[in-house]
Amino acid sequence: MSENKIGSFIQLSRKEKGMTQRDLADQIGVSDKTISKWENGNSVPDTEILTSLCQALDISVNELLSGEKLPVESYPQRAEENMMNLLKENEDNRKNSTIQLIVGIVLGILSIILLLGITGGAGLHAFVWFIDLPSLIGIVLICAAVVLCSGVQGKKEVFRIVQKTVIPAGVFMALTAGVVLLASFDDVKYIGPNLAIAFLSLVYAVLIYIILIPVNKRLER
Repeated sequence: MSENKIGSFIQLSRKEKGMTQRDLADQIGVSDKTISKWENGNSVPDTEILTSLCQALDISVNELLSGEKLPVESYPQRAEENMMNLLKENEDNRKNSTIQLIVGIVLGILSIILLLGITGGAGLHAFVWFIDLPSLIGIVLICAAVVLCSGVQGKKEVFRIVQKTVIPAGVFMALTAGVVLLASFDDVKYIGPNLAIAFLSLVYAVLIYIILIPVNKRLER
């Protein structure tokens, strides 16, 4: 199933009906940006909206999935081909989702191990290490774990999830460092590193969030 072919067919069918992207979007209850994404081959319509889209364009689902008008005699063969393609894609998506979930869980565990290690492990005197890596790595691992476990696909969806996750991840890192700091306040060697983790986790989280604002706005266009 070619996304570009389907997108071109949607555009052609829309223009044949004399509709703008906004007209079609309003008729089937989506945004014109979604229509644009379909027509540019960046994504395909969800199964829940196929029927209303085909009704609006006066085409069949079989033709939409084939990306072209079909003569009556070729309907059975193309319908079977499209069904097999959909089944294969669903199977591939299930496998990918399982792998994503496993990797996400592993990354989540790694982020916890890292956090426990840098807040209570050995070598806490190496202050530069705390400035350069652990806080940032922890946030990245947490965000990656959430993205993978959520099963989202597509650049826009991934960046949106990351933007929603990064601040809570930074707060989680900072609170954990704060708890460890309070629990070991009598040991001077723990104070500086844990303060650094708490502060830098919030700073990195806010910076990443700010950087993602224009990125997500650009992807929305």
